[in-house]
Amino acid sequence: MIVVSETAHILLLVAVLAWTGTRLSGGSRRGGLLGLALGAALSALPGEWNPAFHTRALLGDLSALGWVLLAHLLLRSAWGKSLLSDGEDRALAWPAAIGATLIYPASLGVPGAPDFYNADFGGFALPGAALLLAGFYLWRGFPVAAAGVAFGLFLYGLRLHESANLWDCLIDLPSVVVSLAILVRWAASPHRRLRSGADDASLGGP
Repeated sequence: MIVVSETAHILLLVAVLAWTGTRLSGGSRRGGLLGLALGAALSALPGEWNPAFHTRALLGDLSALGWVLLAHLLLRSAWGKSLLSDGEDRALAWPAAIGATLIYPASLGVPGAPDFYNADFGGFALPGAALLLAGFYLWRGFPVAAAGVAFGLFLYGLRLHESANLWDCLIDLPSVVVSLAILVRWAASPHRRLRSGADDASLGGP
């Protein structure tokens, strides 16, 4: 479990530094590779000298969605390639946002909010829903998204995550925040507004 957690936070470190290097260099992949190299060097530092030591203490174990988003960020920043196909990021973001809506109100103490986080439903409802979601992703041609869900089930089934709750193996707060940003950016994109306007016109709308 510790090896998986430490690997996740090394991925977090190198992905964020690669992204930072790309930004600081004006979009250059060379900057991303330098950031990656710096992150790899820092990840080799012992104990509290290692930034991953502190991110692990702050964030705990990362979810499967976190792994996918960080791998995508690293690939884009360092090599200019995309791990997720067109629309696959939104396909991951929607269930994450819906899941957060189900579990976070009760976790934050909202009065009367149903506690879906601790609800067991016979122990098969959430794993079954996750399997259906993975199957839907495969049907839609989103193999990375399907693999991400499968990885979450893998973390849960083999107890490789610090939490024994499947929700935590699938999503975490940072990945939910990123998912919301993806959805907001998509909703506000000029292409989305143009397409919406074209649909209204075809229906005789204003």
